[in-house]
Amino acid sequence: MLNLRFLINIVLIAFLVMLQVFIFSKMTFNHIATPFIYILFILLYPPQRNRYLLLFLCFLLGLGVDIFENTGGIHAFASITIGFLSKHIIPMVSGTKFFEIEEFRFSDFGVGQWIVYSILMVFIHHFILFFIESLSFQNFGGVMLRTVYSSIYTLIFVFFYLILFRKKAER
Repeated sequence: MLNLRFLINIVLIAFLVMLQVFIFSKMTFNHIATPFIYILFILLYPPQRNRYLLLFLCFLLGLGVDIFENTGGIHAFASITIGFLSKHIIPMVSGTKFFEIEEFRFSDFGVGQWIVYSILMVFIHHFILFFIESLSFQNFGGVMLRTVYSSIYTLIFVFFYLILFRKKAER
């Protein structure tokens, strides 16, 4: 388990947590929307790799943000949830069958599939995050407002990353 890829993932998680805590968490928009760029790690984790390792890394990623922001585990829970759901969302969006997931690569995704996949994953993550933070159905409208605005704000950065950096890596 302790190999080079695992160590690279740990360093990447530490880097994303620091970016989130020291830069992106400070970029709030009217105290409603905050970009959560750390979920890029979960969005781009190859589906053919070990799923249990992904869940462990999602936990570490969310826990890192929770520790620095003193949020009591809500980021860890939301990260583990979308880490788990990615196995089910990728075949739904890509049209592959579950037994074909071992051969699936994100480079097979078209632009429309990337958009749908990113929107679904980011929206689910943000809804879980803000709903657990609120822990009430009384403020459901506020939860949905924060979810939609933060999702849009996060997706701007996700698509910016995908346009600028992902294409070079796939060539």
